Amino acid sequence: MSLTDPTHTTPVAACARRSTDYDQALDAIVKVALAADPPDLLDRLMTATIALGATASVYTVVIPEHGSEPTCFSLFACHPLFAQAQDNRRPLLAHPWFRFARGRSTPGTDHEVRPTRAEDAEAIRLASEYGFKSALIIPTPAGVDLSRVEMLCLGSDHPDDFEGAQARVVRSLARALAAELHDWMTNYLREYLRQSARLQASDLDLLTMERRGLGTKEIAQRTGMSLASVDSRFQRINSRLNCPNRKASAKRAAEYGLLDC
Repeated sequence: MSLTDPTHTTPVAACARRSTDYDQALDAIVKVALAADPPDLLDRLMTATIALGATASVYTVVIPEHGSEPTCFSLFACHPLFAQAQDNRRPLLAHPWFRFARGRSTPGTDHEVRPTRAEDAEAIRLASEYGFKSALIIPTPAGVDLSRVEMLCLGSDHPDDFEGAQARVVRSLARALAAELHDWMTNYLREYLRQSARLQASDLDLLTMERRGLGTKEIAQRTGMSLASVDSRFQRINSRLNCPNRKASAKRAAEYGLLDC
């Protein structure tokens, strides 16, 4: 799922890095949490991007799916043609930025991204045409024992714009922006899966117990259900979550933020 704003043209950095109004940037970051829906979130990401003095940004969440292609939710706060051009060449998941984010827990700049494939140079060149002549990549850890990967990438039309001591404040604010995006998207994904799979609170209780390693007998004892009823309930849950077994169902629910374990 890609959420791309078709109305924006390539933004220009609001001001030079040294004169950016960081209070304004912080205010824009805080307001990310107030987004009413994904299009509103994209608008707020664009506002925060410009307030940080950046030209463009991309935020993406990738969730592994059992036996199928991962689910990808992306926001392109940049020239609308970048999303189309990137998709026409290779998926964002194959971009060297994303591979960098997947293997890191701390931010880094484009100088730290090491192309390892022939297509990497082309992907980086393409991004530079749409506001990413320099880039700051911020991985966002999803949680313990989760495979979900999140990345915020800020771009600038100026090379080396995220390097050196003068960019430290921007890097710190970018991490705060990534955290706000993570919180909003976690809530959104949680509700998305809960509604699409028609999961009730009792279903989530069963999935939580499965995620914690409890077997059918232990779950039956805790819930007062019969062994057959426990198995039957999990079969219905598996069907709604499109998973082959209850372990996979519990993992999917956890990846979407539905479980507290």
